[in-house]
Amino acid sequence: MSGPSPQGRWVASSITEEDIATLRAARYLATEIPHKLPAQGRVIPTTGSGERVVFISHFLRGLGFALHPFVRGLMFYYGLDFHDLAPDSFLHISAFIITCEAFLRIPPHFGLWLKTFHVKPKVIEGKQAECGGATVSKVTNALWLKGSFMESSNLWQREWFYINEPRGTKWAATPAFRSGPPIQLASWIYKGLDWGSIDEVQTL
Repeated sequence: MSGPSPQGRWVASSITEEDIATLRAARYLATEIPHKLPAQGRVIPTTGSGERVVFISHFLRGLGFALHPFVRGLMFYYGLDFHDLAPDSFLHISAFIITCEAFLRIPPHFGLWLKTFHVKPKVIEGKQAECGGATVSKVTNALWLKGSFMESSNLWQREWFYINEPRGTKWAATPAFRSGPPIQLASWIYKGLDWGSIDEVQTL
């Protein structure tokens, strides 16, 4: 790979079969999920029946299949697809799930999420990005664990390919792929809805 990706725009994928083999060997991508590489030089994905567009960097920062029900719920609530989120947004989501399940010992709590994180449009040169057009970020002054993330590579937009997400009782399927920037729903605007106080969450 050479040169940075144009920020917020689709670019031709540089993924190879060797990259996918490495991803599978590290157990980021389950063997039962078939994949397909995009046609050489294709800039905007064209999906077939049941296909989803995913990025290698998303797997490295917490995306996994079967898709966690909480992740599926967030994507429907905000009207997002995988390509709408940059890798660090998935890192926020996976960190939230781990904090709830491993430290608070509760299922991921939607009310706590709304009081801690929100979604904002990613605007570049006055236009909303078509790839990575939404950003998950912490609500100002929200109480949360301190720390810093490793910076994402600006090449992540070159790392896309297709998968077929299986259908079944243990699989939570996502909406079909659609190109263009994400639509800003009311859920983007009305942040921190009154879903209970932090004190109530801590007593669960």
